[in-house]
Amino acid sequence: MSSSLTFLREFLRNPTQLGAIAPSGAELARLMITSAHLKPREVVVELGAGTGSMTREILRVRPRGPFVALEPNPVLAKTLRERFPEAPIDERPAQQLRAILQDMQLGQVDCVISSLPWAAWPQSLQDEIFDAILDVLSPQGRLLTFGYVHAQLLPAAKRLRANLNERFMLVRTTRIAWWNLPPAIVFCCGRPRERAPTQPGSPGGLRSP
Repeated sequence: MSSSLTFLREFLRNPTQLGAIAPSGAELARLMITSAHLKPREVVVELGAGTGSMTREILRVRPRGPFVALEPNPVLAKTLRERFPEAPIDERPAQQLRAILQDMQLGQVDCVISSLPWAAWPQSLQDEIFDAILDVLSPQGRLLTFGYVHAQLLPAAKRLRANLNERFMLVRTTRIAWWNLPPAIVFCCGRPRERAPTQPGSPGGLRSP
């Protein structure tokens, strides 16, 4: 079975987990990874690896270096292991990023490549994952994620942009990947805002420097 059909089948089984009917295309993957400016010694984490469009491009431009791809769907994770036997694939969710890195004897993350379906998730789940990312992201770290062009005026897309602006001092967008299905833009986020200290029993927070 092709990777696209595998992705579609898993989408039909659990649409909110995947959030799209097709994996990211080659043009979007190239745009996203080129925009990431990956360096050989950086710690790179991929979230929502799917069937490996981004994984393949990451390994092409940076075949060696600390890297882990997260994919909680066991069917897609199996596909990833078959396609990329050289890459560490972890089925734990993004909320367990710190534990995953500790198991790999890695510290802070330099770059997070995310294909997570933010628009399909409630704010509470988005907050959990953003907190997990910022908990391990270095002060000079960056996050790259994407959104579909046709949805940018919808409330979910506006909420994502607000979430990114709240958590990063630098948020820019790339050109449109027109040949992706559907066309998409990449959000390149840098200079994570300082996390405010939390009191016992209180939710986490962010503060500007």
